[in-house]
Formats: sequence, C-alpha cells, structure tokens
Amino acid sequence: MEHTSPNTLSPKKLAALLAVLAALMPFATDMYLPAIPIMADALSANIHRIEQSLSSFLFGCAIGQLLGGALSDLKGRRSIALLGAIIYLIASIIMMRTDSIDALLFWRMVQAAGAGIATVTIGATVRDFFQGREAAKMFTTIGIIMMAAPLAAPMLGAILLEQFGGWRSIFAFLAAYGVLVCVLLWRFMPQKPFTPQPLNYHVFADIVRNFAQVFRQPEALGFLFMQAFCFSSMFVFLTESSFVYMEHYGLNPRQYAWAFGANIITMMLFNRITAYRLRTTDAKNILLSGVAIQFICNLCLAVAVWTWHLPPFFIILIFMMFSVGSAGLISSNAMACYMGYFHKGGGSANAVLGVSQFVIAAGVGWLTTYLHNGTAYVMPSMMLASTLFGIALLWLLSRRAWQN
Repeated sequence: MEHTSPNTLSPKKLAALLAVLAALMPFATDMYLPAIPIMADALSANIHRIEQSLSSFLFGCAIGQLLGGALSDLKGRRSIALLGAIIYLIASIIMMRTDSIDALLFWRMVQAAGAGIATVTIGATVRDFFQGREAAKMFTTIGIIMMAAPLAAPMLGAILLEQFGGWRSIFAFLAAYGVLVCVLLWRFMPQKPFTPQPLNYHVFADIVRNFAQVFRQPEALGFLFMQAFCFSSMFVFLTESSFVYMEHYGLNPRQYAWAFGANIITMMLFNRITAYRLRTTDAKNILLSGVAIQFICNLCLAVAVWTWHLPPFFIILIFMMFSVGSAGLISSNAMACYMGYFHKGGGSANAVLGVSQFVIAAGVGWLTTYLHNGTAYVMPSMMLASTLFGIALLWLLSRRAWQN
C-alpha cells in the first residue's frame, strides 16, 4: 500500500495523526490507574509493586526512545514508528493473560519500549517540517488534540474494570488501539525525503556523535531538565494518587477517574492559553509562567498536607489541578526551545530529551515508592522537590536564553 506524501497532509491533519500516535503513552499509563488496588489482589502482590510498574514503563520508554530516535535518523520516521507500534501491540496482547507481577513488570517494559520507539518520532517529524514558533504551535496543537486520551483513559479504565471483564479488558483495549495506530501509520505517516543509511560501524559512530552533540549545548540542557522535572512532578502524582485518593479519601474508581480528569481539563485550558499567547509571545516566556504556577501549587500542597495531614479534599484537588495542568504551559514550550538548538540530527536530539525525561521521572517514581510510608506526605513533598530541581537547572544552564 502506498503511503501519503508529506504534502497531502495539512498541519492540522498531521497534528491529529501525531496526537493519535502520542496517545499510546497516556492510554498505557493512565487507563489502569483505577485498577491498581484490584490488580494487586488479583496478582497477590503488594500495591506498591503494581505502582512500580509505572516506573518500569518509563524505563522501557527510555530504552525505546534511545533506539528509536537514532534509528529514525537512519531509516526514516515512518518505518521506525510502525516498528514500535507493532512491539506495543504484541506486548499488550501478552499482558492480557499475565498471571504474575514479575511477568507484568517485564512485559510492561517491552510494551513501553515499543511506545518509546514509536513516539520518539513525533518531535523529529515536527522538526522535519516546522521551525521556531511554528514548531511550538504544532506541539501545542498535538497536545490539545491528544488531551482527550488522558482525560478519557481513567474513566474508560474504570468502566472496563467494572463492566467488561475486569483489569484484563484494559490491556485488550490497549491491544485494539495498537492495531488502529499501526493501520494509521502505514497509511498516512509522512516522511521527509532522505536516503536510508545502512547499519554499520560508521553509522553507529555517527549516532554516538549525534548524541554527544546534544551535550555540547548546555543552554539547551536547561530546557531539557525543566521538561524532565516537570514531568517527574506529574509522574509522582500518577504513582501515588490512586493510593492517596482511594485509600485516604475513600474515592471509588469512577470518582478517582473524575478527579484525575479535572487535572487534564486544566492542562487543556493551559494548552489553549499557550496556543493563543504564541501569536505574540516567545515560547521561553510562556514557559516561565508555567514554571511559576507549578512551583506555587506544589509549595501550597506540601504546606497544606504537612500542616493538616489530610486537608479537605477540595484543597488537594484544586492545587493538584493547577500543578499537573501547568504542563500545558511548560511541556510544548520547553520542547520547542530545546529542539530549536538542533538543526541537524533532530531524531537523536529528541531521543535524548525523551530518554532524560523518562529516566529522571522513573528514578523519581522509584524513590517515591521507596519513601512511601502509608501517609499522604510523600506525594506533595516529592512533587515540590521535582519542581525545585527543574528550576535550579533551568537557571544554571539556560538563563542566557532570556538575555539574548
């Protein structure tokens, strides 16, 4: 079957296609959050072992992005994205019949590697066809469209859990979605004309040089770390929220899904604000406003929990909405600022960004589960620490970006 050339897809259609591809990640991470306590019982595992599957997923994503970014520069975005989607599909099918926590952790890593290989091509594809403010607009449009996935994922997971065969039906849905993504990539994924390169010693040397080039741009690294620690703050919420919301505040799976969705609605709002402000404002200045919002909200959350232990739920919900939602002001703008430093080797640069983001967030997630003591203190404290690390590194490495 002949695939569509880049010229036949409008920017909006391309953004929609890449958003469908990007949704592999939130579906895989968010759909099973309401099922974590039930999965722990079904697999005879401690609930925190199930929570660790989120971190194992991010480690798998990091491996996949490292491989996928480099290979997409050599073999093209379309073929590598399709390879990753196929791996994701196979792992999802196998997890439908998983009966042990060790098998779950392993196949989650394989599934994540496939997702990482596929989704790392998104930033590189945008970089192939767009630059500067136009690239930021594309990232923002992709973010706005794909927000439907994390918004719907927990609620859909709760419905599948309660009415369509329990937690295994969640992985059946992920397999079906993998089929859809494979078909769409095969038919519509655009690719910038290039000459594929063979895999040999010289090629791998070029890959190492491309990765090394990223670390010769310290100003770019500040944006990389800000993106990574912003994601880490949100990942702490993903890791601990089902425990805090369902165990401490007594929410059922559907109530948890609604509370989770409130964060995504705020993120969608901030994405729209980003899209509007990009008409007149540089991405790096919008980024600063998002960083300020996340810091203030995480500080208020930590103070509230450490003062009252379990403050009224609406206080937690409101500050969490704006903390997690601030990613709508941070992520696309940090990515656009970072990618603007790399006019060549966009796939490798995007892979370094993805790997750093997932490795750092996975490490923060593992530390969060290690520090878990059955109280609500750990979640806001780790979220605040993540934001503070991001701010410190952004200031140390990238402050000159605002002086130019």
